[in-house]
Order: sequence, then structure tokens, then C-alpha cells
Amino acid sequence: MGLFLSISVLLLCFGGVGALCVGRSEALASRLGAVSAVLACLSALVDCSAILSLPWFFRLIICLVGIASALHAPGYLSGQGGRRMGFFWLFFNLTLASMLLVTVCEGFLPFLVCWEVMGLASYALVAFEYHEEKARQASWIYLMSCEAGGILLMLAYAMEMSRMDAPLTEFYLLLAGFGIKAGLPVLHVWLPEAHPEAPAPVSALMSAAMIPLGFYGIIQFMPYLPQVVMHCGWLFLLLGALGAFGGILFALPQNNLKRLLAYSSVENMGIAAMGLGLGMLGECYSMPVVSVCGFCGGLLHLLHHALLKGTLFLGAGSVLKSTGTLKIDSLGGLMKVMPWTGRCFVLAATGICGLPPFCGFAGELLIYVAAFSGIAQAKGVFFGASMLAVLCLALTGGVACAALAKAVGGAFLGEPRSDYARQALPEKSSMVLPQVLLTTLALLLPLAYGVLPCMEWFETVDCGDVIASAFQKNSIFLLVFYGVVGAILLLRRRAGKDDRAVGTWDCGYARPTSRMEYTGSALVQPLADQFGGVLGLERQKKSPQGLFPTSASLVVTDRDLGRRVWWNPLFRGFSALSERIHRFQSGYLHVYMLIMVLALALMLAWAFFA
Repeated sequence: MGLFLSISVLLLCFGGVGALCVGRSEALASRLGAVSAVLACLSALVDCSAILSLPWFFRLIICLVGIASALHAPGYLSGQGGRRMGFFWLFFNLTLASMLLVTVCEGFLPFLVCWEVMGLASYALVAFEYHEEKARQASWIYLMSCEAGGILLMLAYAMEMSRMDAPLTEFYLLLAGFGIKAGLPVLHVWLPEAHPEAPAPVSALMSAAMIPLGFYGIIQFMPYLPQVVMHCGWLFLLLGALGAFGGILFALPQNNLKRLLAYSSVENMGIAAMGLGLGMLGECYSMPVVSVCGFCGGLLHLLHHALLKGTLFLGAGSVLKSTGTLKIDSLGGLMKVMPWTGRCFVLAATGICGLPPFCGFAGELLIYVAAFSGIAQAKGVFFGASMLAVLCLALTGGVACAALAKAVGGAFLGEPRSDYARQALPEKSSMVLPQVLLTTLALLLPLAYGVLPCMEWFETVDCGDVIASAFQKNSIFLLVFYGVVGAILLLRRRAGKDDRAVGTWDCGYARPTSRMEYTGSALVQPLADQFGGVLGLERQKKSPQGLFPTSASLVVTDRDLGRRVWWNPLFRGFSALSERIHRFQSGYLHVYMLIMVLALALMLAWAFFA
């Protein structure tokens, strides 16, 4: 561990403990915790001992999102933390420190220790609003997911230490253990539960920086044997396709803004998994273009997701602080009250959909190139898998546009649809700054792709010059695009607004109201209905009554497929098993001692024969 990284960890520890000691003063604890976190992340960024390496790449993500989250947290938590503010900054800094240490641990056992500390510290952050039932339930689900992943990783470590010749079994344990953190399909159960209840800076840190560490763990500790790499490639590709399309599909019917963004994180982790899967399969099938473009596209997508999703979660936190609600159908018209938050949210939403020429497009472009190269070169099953990747990316992009249009239009455009939106407070400059910081990086990053040192990687493969040229042309196009848009906005500002009086429209109203607008749910409902069986939609309808009805409502809720098909039956099975095991709790000491002796004998026998 380098000097600057050691300084970062010490700053985080001392800052967290110091904030706890002065926890009675909310302002002082926030200043101490935020300043120590920002300085620690800056110090870690200065550490260039292993630049362009895999650990450095993930540390870059952690530090960028960590700085933005730390700057956003004091404004978000002001007036609601009280004496708990010291505990918040203690666990926030501890989470950041353990995340940084995860990227430098070389042995598996130290890695497991830091991984466990990261899970427990972030659990305390998710449970920050523990006085609310939903927060307690969400934090419990998150804790169980962390511990389940930890147990699987410990089993993999035990297999490694016992030198059992079963690399595929060890890989499956690693995939399941790290896949829970990465939000892979079925294993993602904690994401839509924890993110809506955690404080917004914590959601940004976890979604944008912590989830990608699941991929880091798999890549770092996977047994690199040919059959294992082949299995990993196929599983990443298939699970990624399922997670990408399924994640954004479940985002469609969500009315909670942060829950929608949580499912969007499942989608983006699926896209990154598809890229990494194509990269591994390209390596196995000796297709260098597929391999390089797949790997670089997957990693680049993780970086873009960190910047864009960090902006979106911080923006959702600003919306909650201003209005007191995250229900999309109860918002509207916030662009007038929160102009900077709204602009950053719109730009980040455009980028996260993968629309060109923003930064989210660059990573997906490489994954598209890898998939089309597979279609052009491969035969048989790999040809079909490449076709699946292209179709899945296209469908996912279309549904993502619909889901994010619901979020943007429902929250920021139109007229206020409730007192929450009508009485919204102006945005705080301290909460706007980190959003502007991440958005600016996301907008400027594609301009640098043509001159970055990583462009030299493409020269080692066939058509590498074509790929590098595509990035350079995308940068040029983006520069021209920014110039044209800036000129239009400047001319529009100089022209001013037209305040001429005009006559009332023929239907007889002078001003539109929220009753004349589509809600976010109504906008996407036709598309959601097409997949109602998969989404498990349930409707609670209140029909209008009488000649002059005053109220009517339609509430549509979904049931998570992974929880419905896998986790709920599993929980019921464990509950039934626990009821049976409960019979052994007889209350007699000699029965307990007999059970302990038998367990010890079985462990000794297993150790002797194994």
C-alpha cells in the first residue's frame, strides 16, 4: 500500500472517530467528517503507483463518487441527523476506508476481512433511519445478503486452503458471493430494498462505487483456468443479458424515484457483465477484437455508470430534501424550483440511457463492436450469443429511455401534481455542487478518449486503428455538438422571453393544470402491461362514483421476480427447517453438550478423511 493511500485510510479513520467524539454538534461533526472524506479521496487519487491497473481503476471510481457523496451529505442530513450525525460519519468514513483497502489487499483472507467490514459499515448507513419500519426491514435484508455473500466467499477460501481440485465449484462460489454485491439477476434482492431507504449520499456511494467491486472480486480472484474462463464468459453474457433487460423492465412500473434508479443499477451492471463476458469468450475463441472491445467496454461502462448514477441518486436526494417525497406521480414542475438539479438530472438520465454522443454511449459502443465482431467472425453457439447481445442491448436501450423519461418528466417537467411539489423548497448550493461536479466530468470525459493512453491498447489488435479513430471522431462530434447547443442557449438567453398576451385557446382554459397531464405511471403503463406477467403487476382500482365524481385512483404495484420465484420459497423452506431444529432446544444442558461433542467428532472425521 502506497504512502498516499495509507494517509487516506488514516484520514478517514481519524475523521470518523473525531466526528463521533463531537457528535453533539451536528454542524461540527458534518464539517469534520466531510472534510476528512474529501481529503482522503484526493490523497488516494494522487497515488499513481499503479496507474491504469485494475485496482487503480476501481479506486478512481470510489474516490470520485466518495468526494461527491461527502460534499452532498451535510446539506442532505442537516436538521435530521441530530446526535446521530457522528455515527453517520464514522460509518461513512469506515465504509470508504474499507472500499479503498479492498482494492489493495493481495491475499484472499485480508480481502475477506475488509469485505466484511465494508458490508457491516454500510449496513449501519442503510439503517440510519432505524425508527422507520421500512428502513429496518431494508437494512435487515441487506445485512442478510452481505452475510450470505460472506459465507459463500469463506467456503471458496476454505476450498482453496484445503487444496481441493474443484476449480469450477470454487468459481461458482465466488460468482455467487460477489454476484450478490454486484446485483446479478436473482441475487439482486437487496438493491431495490436498501436504496430507497438509505440516505441519498449512501445510495450514490453504494450504487456507483460499491456494486462494481463485485466485478473486481470476481476478476481478481477467479481461478484463471481455460474451462473456468469459458464458464465465466458464458455466465456473464447470459446473466448480463437477463439482468440488463430484466432490471430496466422492473424499473418501468416503479413510482419511487430511488427504487427506479436501483433497478436501473441492475440494468447497468448487466450491460457491464455482457461486455466482460464477451471479452472472456473472445479470449477463449481467439478473437482479439471481441476480447479487447468487450473488456474495455465493460470497464468503461462501470466508470460511466459511477458518474451518471451518482448524479442521479444525489439528485433524487435533493428532490426528497426539497419536497419530502420520492413518489414520481406526486411531483412535477420541479425544474422551476430546482433548475440546476433538474439540468444535471436530465443530462445524467440522457447519458445513462446510452444515447450518443454522451459518455454512456462510449462504453456501449465498444460492447456493440465486440458483439458485431462476434457475429461477423463466430459460428454456431457464439454467433447466436453475439446476436443475443446485440438484441438485448438494443431492447434495453429503448426501455431505458422510457423509464428515465418517466423519471425526468414525472419529477421535473409539467405542473406540480401535489402539495409536496407546490411547496417545494429551493435547492441548496452545497447539494448542487457535487451534482455539477459529476455531470461535468461525465460531459467532458468523452472529449479526452482520443488522447488517453488507453487508446494505445487498441493498436495491438486487428482494426484497432479503426476503433481509436471512432473514439476520436466521437470526441470531435461531441465538441461540435456542445458548441452548437451552447450557441443556441446563448442566443435564446439574449433574445429573452416573449410575454405578449394571447387569447384563450378554443376549449376555454387559460392555463394548463396537472389534471391535463400524463403522470409518469400513465406514460409507461402500456409498455409495462405488455410484460405484466413477468412483472407480477397488481392493481388497486377506485372507480369514479356518481354524476360528479370527486376522486378516482389506480395504484399499480409489481412483485420482484427474483424474490417471488427464488427468495420467498427459500425463506419459507428455512423457516420450516428452523421450526424442526427448534425441537432440539430442550433446555437440558447434557443434550447441548452431546450435540457439541457429535459436531466436533464429525469435523475431526471430515478433516482426517479429506
